[in-house]
Amino acid sequence: MNAFNRFLGLAATLFMGCEMASSQTSDVVKELNERRFWFPSVMWLQSDDRMEGFLRNIDDYSEGKFMRTLRSLDDDHNEAQELIKVITKIGGKKKGKKQDERLARRFNDIEAVKRALDAAEQACVRYDRLKGAISERLKHMQPAAMPAGQLLYFHYTTNNAFAGYKQEVILDGRKGKHELKMEVQRMGEPSLTPLEGEGAPKEVGDSVFQRVRDMVEQGQLYEVGREYMPDYKINDAPSWSLQIVFEQGSIDSSGYAERPDHDETLREIVEYLLAISK
Repeated sequence: MNAFNRFLGLAATLFMGCEMASSQTSDVVKELNERRFWFPSVMWLQSDDRMEGFLRNIDDYSEGKFMRTLRSLDDDHNEAQELIKVITKIGGKKKGKKQDERLARRFNDIEAVKRALDAAEQACVRYDRLKGAISERLKHMQPAAMPAGQLLYFHYTTNNAFAGYKQEVILDGRKGKHELKMEVQRMGEPSLTPLEGEGAPKEVGDSVFQRVRDMVEQGQLYEVGREYMPDYKINDAPSWSLQIVFEQGSIDSSGYAERPDHDETLREIVEYLLAISK
């Protein structure tokens, strides 16, 4: 390729890059003019209080939860950076009358643009702190280990207060028991009523406890964190809790609007116990 052809190739690349940048600028301007606001979707980036709430519970989250949260944070951070870039490109960095005049050429509501810029800048500050804290936590996390010994107790509950539904599964092998109980509460019913039969605990053999223990281990359910909360604000969603007790150790976890790591294993265990309860 001669020098002239290389020049043409470089010029074409620069032209395409300018077109893309211009398109991105137009998109940001159009969206701000239509919405008249911007704030991050991830709750932890929306305020210092919410960020601190996440950080207070950082020891309760699993590696899987951290990786999902990091992806959500990155999406908001990229959007915030693009917004800052476009507003600064149009209005300049120096605040004042001249900046307002420049912004007024492209934006309908100058005060709304300034609020959006402030929200984006604050989100970037919180992003740096959250990402740093998560990275540090991941660096020192120890691999989860399956508790030793036989399974003694399995208790899983899920409920949705808005829908008026609750399901509870108990497999109890403590104090000489070998019982399985599965009950449900539906909207309009005064108390727990059985899914099947008369609701009395059903006697089960050691093989059931061994099977559930094997499913926990093979499905790596022991890797769950202690708490699960969605990165985005969700109302009227199901909550759940899980307690599994072994001879040497236990697994305790709960969540709202977000299922645990290895949720497919948990669902398989509940389906297995439901099948043998009939």
